[in-house]
Amino acid sequence: MAQALTPPRLLIVDDNSDNLVVIRLFLENGGYDLDEARNGLQAVELFAANAYALIFMDLEMPILDGYEATRRIRAMEREHGRPAVPILALTAHALDEHRQRCQEAGFTGFLAKPVRKAAMLDTLLSYLGGGKTARVRSAAEAADAPPDPGRLKALLPLFFDSSRQALDTAREALGRGDLTTAGQQGHRLKGSAGSYGFSELGRAGAALETACLTADAVTAATSLEWAASLLAKARLDWSDSLARA
Repeated sequence: MAQALTPPRLLIVDDNSDNLVVIRLFLENGGYDLDEARNGLQAVELFAANAYALIFMDLEMPILDGYEATRRIRAMEREHGRPAVPILALTAHALDEHRQRCQEAGFTGFLAKPVRKAAMLDTLLSYLGGGKTARVRSAAEAADAPPDPGRLKALLPLFFDSSRQALDTAREALGRGDLTTAGQQGHRLKGSAGSYGFSELGRAGAALETACLTADAVTAATSLEWAASLLAKARLDWSDSLARA
């Protein structure tokens, strides 16, 4: 059980701004103090300066990934005699090898992407409990679906722009044969699209990521165009809905 903090202070670590926005929406009005880090190095620096009740940690990030960040945090806890903070991996990977890597790095558990509000609140209930138990449980029971794009409509322009940038980056990378960068953009799209409720777009991002991991440039290009088509349709549908409002 995490050390009691009033109010509980949480650290969210993710290089995808769309994911950070959605998680903040999930936790709004929950009485939490929230800090954000865009990479593992920032997370380690924030941890050194603050006490956290729980950390949500993405795995694939620039500068320092979630595995190494967690190893450094655990080493810092041992060195300074600090209690072990729960660190939950934010991951779209369900393979045993990824879970094994997380366990070896010192993660406490996992939270699957795309993140669902109910799962996040249940996780907080499990690890924090205390006086917030009833309120957290009530919210979790009422929120077992991904966020409705209608509720997030004010944030959709940001999502559309960042997704377009990700696909532009992937297209340029494929053009020069850089499957690693293209796959990273697919991974990014997979996570953020699912969180915003665009499940098919998330599957297209996943297909791009998988094709790049298997060095299948032809399928990667096809997946990218599939994603671009879905993104354009989603943006057009959103524009039409505004015109009708």
